[in-house]
Amino acid sequence: MEKQVLLASLQSGIPLIGKDIFKASRRQIDRYPTALTINLIKEYKEVTNSWHSRYGLLARNDWYMFQQVLFSVEKNILILLFVLNKEFIQHPGFKWLRKSVNALKVKPSNFLERSEKIHIGQLTMKDLQELEKILVETYRLVERAYPEIDLNEAKQKSMLTCPTNNKQSL
Repeated sequence: MEKQVLLASLQSGIPLIGKDIFKASRRQIDRYPTALTINLIKEYKEVTNSWHSRYGLLARNDWYMFQQVLFSVEKNILILLFVLNKEFIQHPGFKWLRKSVNALKVKPSNFLERSEKIHIGQLTMKDLQELEKILVETYRLVERAYPEIDLNEAKQKSMLTCPTNNKQSL
């Protein structure tokens, strides 16, 4: 991630001194490396094991863990979208997210609006299902751009859920 941020700053930066060195360095990263694309897709295609507990966390209003799970999945989606668009990630915490996402050409429809809605107000089952749809749409975009990368196992894992139980255990 740190290298992505460094390369993004080089792509969008404005040199104060050493313009020739800066331009030469920038030319070296004009093409987003295909090997990097494939490696990042393979690394971020899978959701965490906690994703399987999403319905139980929502049902028992375990908001802290639930938010961590949502952000983890959303981080993977964002990384996959940046990779598909061959854009270096500008900040590890996705600072300037609205501007960055608006510049992406390949993304699920109304991605930003749908994602923002998930985090405003009380989370509902509908919000969780919306994130599931965004994940599925992102997988489709990856498959369309890189059919050689097998996403079947990642897609199957992303659909798994743990049984919900409102009883709290000690």
